Amino acid sequence: MSKFRIGRVAVLVAATVTIAVPITGCSSHVDDGPKVDWASGVCDSVQDVGSQLTLPTADQKDAKKYYSEVVTFLDALGSQLGALDKKVRRDGAPPVDGGTAAYKKALANLGDARSSLADTTAKLKDAKVVDEKSLKAALQKAGAGMDKVTAYQGPAHDFRADPALRKAFDEAPECANLPGAGASASPAAP
Repeated sequence: MSKFRIGRVAVLVAATVTIAVPITGCSSHVDDGPKVDWASGVCDSVQDVGSQLTLPTADQKDAKKYYSEVVTFLDALGSQLGALDKKVRRDGAPPVDGGTAAYKKALANLGDARSSLADTTAKLKDAKVVDEKSLKAALQKAGAGMDKVTAYQGPAHDFRADPALRKAFDEAPECANLPGAGASASPAAP
């Protein structure tokens, strides 16, 4: 796995759970209904959790330092996905028909991403990195697990796929900057 690939992986993973630019202003959803309020809470949770991540910055030529930063990033990402899981559970199922099924699916997908990330991180931690060659081998070994993690688009994406919730996510200002947001976005948008 090249420096470009790890950087791309890091950006893709971070994009699933974060907004780099904070949303300004407060919003009130007194008249927007419970679905929009609920969607706002989910998007707030995604943004809060993702804002804690720092991407690896070391040059890959300094193999030990780069390896250390990648492991630190993956540990932090694992912690943030755990926090996201707690927040999604706190928000509960969406207030729509079939909301419990959508909720269970979103939690299952989040759990799968967390599990794949934990396995990948464990493989990387077991690697002995002393130079660029051993770094490349360790990153290649972890590559398949990272592919699974980067395929995960986050709970907001999972909930948005439900036609009964899509409009609520389109109307919630907190969801405007999430990947795949917008009234014209399809639920499968990256």
